[in-house]
Amino acid sequence: MRIGFDLRPFLKHETGVGVYLRNLLFELARIDAENEYFLFSASWKDRFPESRVPPFKNGRFRDFRWPVKAVNFCWQRLGGPTLDAIFRERLDITHSPSPLALPTKGKRVVTVCDLFFMEFPEEADREARRIFYKKAEQSLRRADGIIAISEFTKNALQERFGLGEDRIRVTHLGLGDIYRKKTGGGSVEAARRSFGLPPRFLLFVGASEKRKNLPALIDALAVLRDRNKLFPLVIVGRHGGDHARLVGRIKEHGLASSVRILGYLPEADVRSLYGAASAFVFPSSCEGFGLPLLEAMAVGLPVAASNVAAIPEIAGEAALYFDPRDPEDIAEKLVRVLEDDELRRSSKTRGLERVSGFTWEKTAALTLDYYKSLVGNR
Repeated sequence: MRIGFDLRPFLKHETGVGVYLRNLLFELARIDAENEYFLFSASWKDRFPESRVPPFKNGRFRDFRWPVKAVNFCWQRLGGPTLDAIFRERLDITHSPSPLALPTKGKRVVTVCDLFFMEFPEEADREARRIFYKKAEQSLRRADGIIAISEFTKNALQERFGLGEDRIRVTHLGLGDIYRKKTGGGSVEAARRSFGLPPRFLLFVGASEKRKNLPALIDALAVLRDRNKLFPLVIVGRHGGDHARLVGRIKEHGLASSVRILGYLPEADVRSLYGAASAFVFPSSCEGFGLPLLEAMAVGLPVAASNVAAIPEIAGEAALYFDPRDPEDIAEKLVRVLEDDELRRSSKTRGLERVSGFTWEKTAALTLDYYKSLVGNR
């Protein structure tokens, strides 16, 4: 098979889609020496780092000095040029990590992480409202194959669009090797000193987007402060569209001295912060998967998380769940996950057992099998 990809989701700072695509491709490069892979990137000012190009045995990579907005306009509005034309090869299949299919003459596969941009358009970012909301349904109906990253997302696709079960393949995400390896105490303490962190703190990892529901977490910390049980919170991740509201809520409650916002960090630093934290909290109101759940459980952190969307599907019995709309409930569960020693021990054991079944090798193998079912062994 000749298989095409757009690498731009992990050209720079990665969100969940970029992490998914990068790990999928590097694992495909490791397990598949038979098929041909055609890798595209384009930017006017940013060149794709050679070290981040997946090392396929049979791969072709092209990096163009083309404006990103121009490429997106041509693909999303004009439907071309196709990847086939760009590489001057007839591709058997292209795979987009988003609901918008890549232009091609071959089969089209798209991955859907969630339908947040359709179910809560007022909370989605500008690009999702302007492009995804208008184009996704048409793209999904025309796609030859759809990958959903959770049963929750598959069910949402079926309910909203009436898509047949045979058109959707559920393929869970995996866990990066860096989180499976033990980190020495020296690197953890170095991270604690480097970022000026207290001996005990709660950790959240993710972008400050509305769906992450961080203002409700701040409200819960205010409840604990009023009960003389204030716990420091460290927030790691890209500044998203809800960042201003998050900062405003912190100031409103007078919690600036208790909440540290570190922004986007290299993966090695994030791994060290997991190791230094006392517990992980995940208050998201809409999540198609939740990779930080796997990362926290793999490191042995007890987890307190929302009881909605795909979160219980991924964390299973390893997490303590709360209602993300109720700061009182969040506060109560934070106290338990930090102070109940028996709960902390059982959460750690269950978490380590849970993550053993989530590997990028399995993700890649299932995805490759899906390509073959759609195209055949060419």
